[in-house]
Order: sequence, then structure tokens, then C-alpha cells
Amino acid sequence: MPLVDAQSGAQSLCKTDRKWAYAIGTGIALTPIHNLWLTNLLTNGKGEVTLFLPSLGFALWIVLSLMYITFRWKREDTWKMWLGDWRIFVPLLTIVLFMGISGLITGDSIGDKFSPLFLGLSLFAVYVVSRKLGAAIFRTLIPFGILGAVISIVIGIVNPGVPDGGLITNYAASVGFLIFGAVVNQGKWQWLLASIALVGVFFVGNLEGAFIVIILGATVLVRRDFSKRLFVVSGILIGIVMLWASLGYLASLYTGNNNLSAVPTIINNGATSATLNELTTDRWGVILDSLKHINFFGHGFTLSVGTSVIGESTVHNIPLIIVHQIGPVAGLAWLFVAIWCLRKTKWKYAWVAVLAMCVFDHYLWTQWAPAFWCLVGVSTASTIDNDYIFRKVSHDE
Repeated sequence: MPLVDAQSGAQSLCKTDRKWAYAIGTGIALTPIHNLWLTNLLTNGKGEVTLFLPSLGFALWIVLSLMYITFRWKREDTWKMWLGDWRIFVPLLTIVLFMGISGLITGDSIGDKFSPLFLGLSLFAVYVVSRKLGAAIFRTLIPFGILGAVISIVIGIVNPGVPDGGLITNYAASVGFLIFGAVVNQGKWQWLLASIALVGVFFVGNLEGAFIVIILGATVLVRRDFSKRLFVVSGILIGIVMLWASLGYLASLYTGNNNLSAVPTIINNGATSATLNELTTDRWGVILDSLKHINFFGHGFTLSVGTSVIGESTVHNIPLIIVHQIGPVAGLAWLFVAIWCLRKTKWKYAWVAVLAMCVFDHYLWTQWAPAFWCLVGVSTASTIDNDYIFRKVSHDE
């Protein structure tokens, strides 16, 4: 699938840098993949996990990103070629700073105190490296995305009407994984990759995924990104939806936690805390509670497990979970970077998708944190003409 390297109108990466991109990209792709069946498969007879893919993914992108910077740093003439626009790297470093301060304040052991700072610096290293390696770093998401979509489709057909994350147990993160991989891999076959991803997203059966697809669909209409390819993709998806509805599987697939039952009440009587809690699976109450306990330096950074606010619930909104964990300055910095990239870079679909993903979930801050920093680096260094998927592809090789 000859998807292009959306690097600044320039020469292709050298063979060595392309290998670096694929290796680091593989680590980023593996980071969110946690499937209970796969984990059990990789468990020995003593009940010990012999290989945990997210840990392998973390090790790859952290170690290789730091190694790349170490080996390649002297080859460049100016620091700006690595760091980019100060309006981007200063907010990113602000986030790193508050991650470090949060660890120092809330950590119990030496490891707890300094690990958030180390992780923050590692994420910043991903941003720096991504600026140099470009969109090639996303290429490994193609096979993983196709595999994830196929698994979701097969599970959806075998167990019709039953939501399932497939490759990733967290089915909201699974949807984000498929959509992200489709919007960041540009080229003349991107529309086909998007088709596969959308069908996979449908069979996952996640309301948050439906929200992201609706937002992206509206973006396609606003940008008038039309061609025969769009009608092919839309026809396939509409046909599958109608088939599942006619077989009686659609309602059960998208029941969620009976969230939509609150919509008629909200329309007729207005929104209340109770109905908003019902609509958002109690997430509204968690958000309100977190806003009542804002601390300038946050309440402690956690990556794989969200900060407890009510019981063991997690703030399912990225700017707000950042505010709760490491403070409002960092939350505003994250939001500023995302909006700046949406406005100033040509990667419109990718940033619309990211902002849609951040509304009702947190996986781009927790479970799949490096994806955001990688996209910031790639999109701010790229000078592609556009990122149209259907109407026109001027970034073909």
C-alpha cells in the first residue's frame, strides 16, 4: 500500500532513518495493545505474563527515541530544526515541567518522584524525533490497524450485536487506534484504509467511536472533500449499518450502558446532573467533582491507571484529566497545542479526530500518550499541500 511520506516537500528519508522510523513507530503502535486473550496466551504455567506488549512498546519508543537524538544531534546546524516553533515546544515543555513537579510533590518513593519527569522528557523526545522522521513513523500503524479492523469485523460477525474491542480490550481506545491510523497515513490509497477502519469501528460498537465518525463526517462535508471514492466508502458503511439494523443487531450493538435512553428526557425536560450522568455513564459527575478539587500542581500523575476522583472513576476528558492530575496550566497548554495544530498545520483530519477523541475519553493522555506527541512533531514539521482523502491527493509519490 504505497502511502506517501508526508514530509516537507523534500527528499525521502534515507534508508537508515526509515528503519529508525519503523522501529520507533512499532513501539508506539504496540503501546495501547492490551487484549486479555493475548495476555493469557503469553502467560506461562505459573500465571506469570512472559511478554506484556504495552511494556515492550514503551521500551521501544522510549529507548529508541533517546538513542536517535543522541546519535543524530550533531548532524543538524540549528536547535530550531529539532525543536520547531517556540509556540509549540514551550507549551510541551510546560506539560513536562508540571509532570515533574507533580511527581516530586505526590510521589512516595524516589522512583515515584522522578518517573513522571522521565516519562515527560521521553514524550518530548518523541515529539523531537517525529519532526525529523516525519510521517514514516506512522507507517507501522497500517498493518496493525488492518489487523485490528479484521479482528473486530470477525468478532462482530461471530457475535453479532455484542460490543467488543477486538485487538484492544478497551473498546473506546480500540476505536481511537483504528481511526488515528487511518487519518495519519496519507496517500492515494488512504480512502481504502479509511474504509477498512470504518467498518472495523462499526463492529466495535462504541458510542464514542460513533461520535468521532460523525465529527469527521461533518468535517468532510464542510471541506467539500468529495469524489466517487467517498460514495464508495459511504455506500459500504451504510449498507452494513442497514443490514445489521434489519437483522436486529444494531440496537444491541450500540446500546452502550443505556446512555441514549436519557436523550428524550433531555430534549423534553432539559439537562440535569442526573440525566447528564445517565447520558455519559456517570462521567459528568466525575468531571464536576474533579473541578471542585482543582490544585495548581494537580493531584498526582498516573499513566496507565487514571486518578481516582469518585471511587475508582477517571476523568474522561483529556484537558480536564490533565488539570486534575498535573494542574490547570498544563491542561491549557495541551489544549493550546491541539488547537494551534488544527489551525496552523495541514493535518486537519488528524487534529479534528484528536480533539473529538479528547471529549469523552482519556486514552491519548494515558494508554496511548506517545501518539499525541508524535502527531505534534510530524504535523508541525510537514509542509504538505493538503490532507484531503477523497477529493484530491496532491501528496502522491
